[in-house]
Amino acid sequence: MCIVYKRLVKMAEGESVKVAVRVRPFNSREKQMNAKLCIRMEGATTYINDIDGGDEEKFFTFDYSYWSYDGFDDVDGYLTPSNDHYADQKKVFDDVGVGIRDNSWNGFNCSLFAYGQTGSGKSYSIIGYGKNKGVVPLYCEDLFIKMAELQQENPDNQYQVQFAMLEIYNESVFDLLAGNRKALKIRQSKQRGFFVQGLEKTPVGSYKEIEDRMAEGTANRTVAATKMNATSSRAHTVVELTLTQKIKTGGANMTKTSVVNLVDLAGSERAASTGATGATLKQGAAINKSLSALGNVIAALAAASEGKKKVIVPFRDSSLTMILKNALGGNSKTVMIAALSPASVNYEETLSTLRFADRAKQIKTKATVNESPTDKLIRELKEENDKLKKMLEGGVIDQSMVKDEDEEDISDEEVQARLQALMDENNAEKASMEQEWKEKLEEAQKAIEALKAEQSRKQEMMTTTPHIMNLNDDEQLCGMIVFFFEDGSENKVGAKGAEPPNEIELSGLEIETSHCTISHSNGKLLMVVTDEAKVYVNGEYVSGKLELMHGDRLLLGANNMFTVVNPGERETAEKAGITYHKFTYHDAMAEIQNLGSGDDAQKGEELLQQDIAELGPMIGEVNAMSCAMDKKVKFDIVVMPEEGKRRRTAMVSMFSYLTSCSYLLSREEFISRKYKMEEMYQQFVEGDETWKSVPSSEDPFVEDENKETTIGTVSISLKSLGYLFEQEQTLTITNYQGAQKGELRVEYYPVKEDGSIITEEDDIFVDDPDSLVGQPLRFILKIPYARGVPKRFENVFCRYRYFLDTDYTTTGHVTGQNPEFNFSQSHSCVPVTDQFIDYLEKQSLVIEVVGTQIPVPVKPGDERTTKQLMASNFSVNQTPIALMDPEKQMMMSELESTKRRAKKQQNKLIKVQELIDAAKNEQSETISVVDLQRILESNADSMGIAVAGLLAALKFKSRK
Repeated sequence: MCIVYKRLVKMAEGESVKVAVRVRPFNSREKQMNAKLCIRMEGATTYINDIDGGDEEKFFTFDYSYWSYDGFDDVDGYLTPSNDHYADQKKVFDDVGVGIRDNSWNGFNCSLFAYGQTGSGKSYSIIGYGKNKGVVPLYCEDLFIKMAELQQENPDNQYQVQFAMLEIYNESVFDLLAGNRKALKIRQSKQRGFFVQGLEKTPVGSYKEIEDRMAEGTANRTVAATKMNATSSRAHTVVELTLTQKIKTGGANMTKTSVVNLVDLAGSERAASTGATGATLKQGAAINKSLSALGNVIAALAAASEGKKKVIVPFRDSSLTMILKNALGGNSKTVMIAALSPASVNYEETLSTLRFADRAKQIKTKATVNESPTDKLIRELKEENDKLKKMLEGGVIDQSMVKDEDEEDISDEEVQARLQALMDENNAEKASMEQEWKEKLEEAQKAIEALKAEQSRKQEMMTTTPHIMNLNDDEQLCGMIVFFFEDGSENKVGAKGAEPPNEIELSGLEIETSHCTISHSNGKLLMVVTDEAKVYVNGEYVSGKLELMHGDRLLLGANNMFTVVNPGERETAEKAGITYHKFTYHDAMAEIQNLGSGDDAQKGEELLQQDIAELGPMIGEVNAMSCAMDKKVKFDIVVMPEEGKRRRTAMVSMFSYLTSCSYLLSREEFISRKYKMEEMYQQFVEGDETWKSVPSSEDPFVEDENKETTIGTVSISLKSLGYLFEQEQTLTITNYQGAQKGELRVEYYPVKEDGSIITEEDDIFVDDPDSLVGQPLRFILKIPYARGVPKRFENVFCRYRYFLDTDYTTTGHVTGQNPEFNFSQSHSCVPVTDQFIDYLEKQSLVIEVVGTQIPVPVKPGDERTTKQLMASNFSVNQTPIALMDPEKQMMMSELESTKRRAKKQQNKLIKVQELIDAAKNEQSETISVVDLQRILESNADSMGIAVAGLLAALKFKSRK
């Protein structure tokens, strides 16, 4: 019988990416901040309400909307639904995981994405904890159970699973199972698409082995993150499971392969806290290149799925999108789980996540069953390699084998590198297919056994031996780095390269070669800090000697955060009924920033506190990078009045020691720069001097000298307009440090329809601003001049945004210390609305005084390093936070308004008295009620009430 070997291709119908969203309960921080619930769900539809901002409710419909906020009971550690609304882990797996399981057994590639801001609950849905197992462990457990059943039914068949784990950080790809952290290349071939050259794929025989390998990868990730100053919210993690089925059918060996990608995307950073971003799919566009590129790819794929022609999908724009090309643009059945915070304080990032997910659901993919005869696959790999070898030796280059159709021509050197990489990958796959699976599995299991033995020893020591273990902003990375202190030991702590070597070697920013010494004697830990080393204990900067206690939080350098664990001390305390608070990374960082809990914070300051807690560690890190690379730049946190509102916002000042120029950066701009600084610092650490030749226009440590800079601001209350009063004030220009930078004259006048100014003689004042609703209100704002502006600024001008304006209104540019602006601008609200009255009553007009700085060069002979310059004017005890009260000038202008209202009421009394005196002179016992009503336009104020009482007395007298 003749058997025709034919590649079996089964093409699935084009189907949309399945998208699920899931909302978690409040976390402890959100509870402390008194956050409100802003999410609700009905069926597959999710609604989000801007409780604080007042925008209308928005809704999105997905394949699944999972409510996991409340409605559950804790039954022996498993969160069980107490009503039909709650979605537990089993529900999510039944909807999402079962489909992935079935598709992988049928030979389809599958991908599962987890997306959302850091701390939104991604890891809970994907991995879970304790008895609440997520999609990945439930899928893997089910996978191996079915493998065992099929193997028993058909002993001649083989079922194999291989595991790989990689991380994408700063556009570099790292194998998390490799012994050395070396960036891998992403290569491409026509047949394979994009692949990671040299990625280690380890055979696994059970979910426990997968769990062990994931723990190993996570530990490697933690060490690397500390060394490179990375955070979990910046790195993407991809777990790749390859299921191979070798089945005998009709005398032939058929191979069916499914690659399952489990992708934990980097956290989507929070946008500005003042209103919507205004554009879809731009979460982290300036913060994270990979997420920005992913958003662009999804937008392009969605457009193509809607039928638009000639759509170019920019897969090559980032490492992440190249690796995920199959998952998003072709041969894969894809699911996305978007994790949501329910808290009103996270409204902006949650809305961004919903928009991202809404776009993703429009993508369509076409998955193919990957099935071929095993012998044919091996033969095809050999034939392709022979062809590649001849091409390399003969110099005849066929670019089509290693490039996309829409990719521009590439150099011969790049083609040769890609061909060689493809040949190496083919050889590795061919060798893997020829090697006996049992042999490969045994080799992998030996390595796992050695790993488990080490983990077992470590677990035992943690119950008896004092140690420190790391804290991380990602809970999955906490406790991955542990250093033990044997009784009688003296352990030197510091950077690599010390002679003799330190017992504990740390990497990261501001770690000295000899940082400190920690000794253990009879159950007590004593630390001796080396001079100039940066060490914080429980939020306090320390030096010299001190005893470390159980539960202490320890920061070494800029980003090595540990907690102290002393089992003996803990046991003694527990016997005495003492319990220890479990501190998180964020708790420890908040201590250093001297931030109170949300309960103690003033109302409206919760987001400010959150931003300061987030920015504080970053400021320390970038300053440490600046010192390490001697960039002559220093950063500080400053607090500014938020435009148009009686609340404050955190910003970052950037000061150049080379020019003595200072610049203000928004939170988003600073974080964007920080990631670029990390890339530069990574090159510095690795000895790559590319960072030295970065053009100043692209250097995140350099600012354009011609950039317009805010000299200071003034805040003026518009409350007087509600009473049709003018205001004429000379206000102090105050910078972000609270220092006076001159004075600004600001005036505004209510005007009539013809543009003439309303005066007291017009007698059209009001006592209750609400009476203006529905009426026109017009006024002129004048900024005549400024006085005492620092002489190091030129091209000075003022700008502001009035009411609902999105664009600035600006004065002319003037140079000099006493600029004459002679600015006048008409504004109106026709008709007056309740929203406008609220604006007058509760908000202020913030006017920025802006100019261009004149650089002041460093004095000749000043060769101090960045570290020395910072030490000369930087207190190490805390990150300086300049607080500026936006209400101070508001109160001054409101006081003026109150005086004017009091004067007005006084004038009413005087006029009433004049009527009474006139009546007396005429010996009349009555006065005109019409005249009195004209005087008393309103009796809302206490003065008005007093006059109304007088009128009643007069009427009573006239009756008599």
